[in-house]
Amino acid sequence: MRSALRLTSILGTLLLAGTALAEPRIASVLPGAAPGEWVVTLEGAGAKPALLLDGKPVDAVATAGRLTVRGAADARFLALAEGGQPRAAVALAPTPPAAGPLAVYHIFVGHFANGNKANDTEGLRGYVHKAYAGGDLQGLLSKVDHIASLGVTAVWLSPIFQAETDHGYDVLNYYRIGDVRAVPGKPEESLALYRRVRDALHAKGIKLILDVPLNHAHSNYDMAAGDPQGLKPKRTGAKQKAEKTWEGWGAKFRYWDFDDSNTRRFLKDVALHWLVGEGADGLRLDYVRGVDHPFWAELYAEIKAAKPDAILIGEAWQDDEGPEANAVDTALYYRPVEGIGPQFDSLFDFPFQMAATEAFGRGASLVQVEEWLQRGEALYGRLGRPSYFLDNHDVARLNAWAGNKDRVVAAVGLMAALSGPAVLFYGTETGLAGQAKRGFTDEARIPMPWDGLDTAMIAKVRAYLEARKAHPALWRGARLPLLADDTALVMAKRDGDAMALVGVNLSDKPRDVAVPVGSLLKAGASLSPVAGGEAPRIGADGTATWRLAPNTTQIALTR
Repeated sequence: MRSALRLTSILGTLLLAGTALAEPRIASVLPGAAPGEWVVTLEGAGAKPALLLDGKPVDAVATAGRLTVRGAADARFLALAEGGQPRAAVALAPTPPAAGPLAVYHIFVGHFANGNKANDTEGLRGYVHKAYAGGDLQGLLSKVDHIASLGVTAVWLSPIFQAETDHGYDVLNYYRIGDVRAVPGKPEESLALYRRVRDALHAKGIKLILDVPLNHAHSNYDMAAGDPQGLKPKRTGAKQKAEKTWEGWGAKFRYWDFDDSNTRRFLKDVALHWLVGEGADGLRLDYVRGVDHPFWAELYAEIKAAKPDAILIGEAWQDDEGPEANAVDTALYYRPVEGIGPQFDSLFDFPFQMAATEAFGRGASLVQVEEWLQRGEALYGRLGRPSYFLDNHDVARLNAWAGNKDRVVAAVGLMAALSGPAVLFYGTETGLAGQAKRGFTDEARIPMPWDGLDTAMIAKVRAYLEARKAHPALWRGARLPLLADDTALVMAKRDGDAMALVGVNLSDKPRDVAVPVGSLLKAGASLSPVAGGEAPRIGADGTATWRLAPNTTQIALTR
């Protein structure tokens, strides 16, 4: 396994020039002539590649530069192994996410929409961002139609609880909606406003995911009103590197003591209150690395027992590390805890975000995106579907790097065709940019430009998300790689008899690509364009010939 240090240094140099890493990968995989047979090509795998089907070694027969692999007809994962461990993998069968067909709209509330100027700075005695826009629940309520028009199926709200900062991660009371987000000094009216937002989203068929930071809260947490069961949760000091960094920034956090049983009970009750008592549909759980694995598994079990369809998405991120270290670390939070069970339904795929930023934002090779999709599949694909995203409140926006709305739209198109939740940061649909900066940054937190929306760009983004919602092959289908080079990536998504082809072109000129797809199609099947451009032509020999327009992602599906 190559070191995170090597990968980080290469991503900082070679990727900018579009040079591909020599990582082992599955270059293409297609069904063979018989059930359970697969025709595979590899790159960077050495003279004697080791292949696994569902974790077990399998023999391969080499013919004309390709390998024919034979196994069980119901095999689900094909992996290329190093030292007996999967290094790159692809899903051969549909792998439905536990969270279903989620397309999530991530709203940083204070920067989204201001519906009540009278509450703009209410209680904000801590950090306030230079671009803070006074966003609140009333403003969000007025924009539900815009949110619904995008084709998303869920909304994730940054913390809306009582806090002293504009970002809200310093919670003063988990049980109270913040004055700055609702009705100052009137907690019951504030809660009623939250319920109106929840109900308005539900009426549009949109789930509500709340951001709840359970690792830490404000150092002056309100123990009188914020501990309704009288559990007296205990605190501890900053322990991890990231926590000590926050302390250096002057953050006023208390870190909960997870060795104390009452504290664990207190935090589980917080989660259950909002999911069961107040009708939220899921939780985005902040900085899960600060909390021990058994707690997350215990929380997951209790929540699923009380509300089986609740969605739990975790953030495991090392902002000063490269994709390999993050991928390996993330895998730890997918693994079930012995004797308890799973920890999360999904985790954010930071390695994909890093690779997508390099390719779509900085002009690096699309091979990197393919490699990290396969690396993630090898590490956690059999355990859970990752939540894919392009940018968020803690990293620079993709368009800050790309400076090209077409490339941002193309990135959304690829993300919309991946199996797992897709997360769209507010403003990405209209090309918000901000400042470019590597690693952690808050430069992405900029006001939504309601008076200057790019309606043409929004329509393109909507087309991908609506296609995703309408076609299960996109959000749950097997992903079979067919081609990847510096500027093009082609893959198939397969779900039963339904098949989609997805083609990306990041050059400034049209690309003509040809890939064999005959074994993926039923006799007489043809492909129709769904989003991004025209469909490929299928020749008599089963080859798909496709003209990919510059800086686009094109999706075509079987009719």
